Amino acid sequence: MRLSISDWATLDEPERIALLQRPAASQNASVHERAAEIVASVRADGDESLRQLTQQLDAATIPKFLVTEVEFAAAERQLTGEQITSIELAITNVRIFHEQQIPSSISVETMPGVRCERISQAIDSVGLYVPAGTAPLPSAAIMLSVPAVIANCPKVILCTPPRADGTADPAVLVAASRAGVAEIYKVGGAQAVAAMAYGTESIPKVRKIFGPGNAWVTAAKTIVSADPHGAAIDMPAGPS
Repeated sequence: MRLSISDWATLDEPERIALLQRPAASQNASVHERAAEIVASVRADGDESLRQLTQQLDAATIPKFLVTEVEFAAAERQLTGEQITSIELAITNVRIFHEQQIPSSISVETMPGVRCERISQAIDSVGLYVPAGTAPLPSAAIMLSVPAVIANCPKVILCTPPRADGTADPAVLVAASRAGVAEIYKVGGAQAVAAMAYGTESIPKVRKIFGPGNAWVTAAKTIVSADPHGAAIDMPAGPS
């Protein structure tokens, strides 16, 4: 693949507008239909559907989806000291920034006997989705986990796709666990979104789902957020 280079200083206004234009999000109806089938399957058959879909789509056999302490320890050993230091630095920087965004409560007596208040309440359960596959995103694990922990959400879970050997990406595991999320499940794609939205035998239902993903993940998030029995979402991820 050849890298295309543009010189901003030499471009005219139409060329600059064209260069900054984002690609259109996929409107492929078959993606939405397939995502809907996956969501319905997981909703109906729970863990059994998750195992079949994980085998079919990720070529991985997962007896238990929850990442164990042994797996967390193995992930730590697979990273170098420099990598772990970089992860810790990123967590610190993200935490410092988001701690400044904690909303303060407001209580104002607008007139005698009339008091107006603003009270912020953490969402009681949230699900975080971190892509992996060809492009594991420990950065996403950090940017999702740190705010959830700062907000003191009582229940925080994270789903990330397994590799073919049945393990999760070690950098994602280390980033999420060091950011404060200990409940991580090895499941990805639309099926992970469905599991978090409706719950299965292994994976608890959450109130709201956060995180980026491919076209199938985005379609699944849209589907479950439109269902009163599903889960709210942050937003449909746009194309990069």
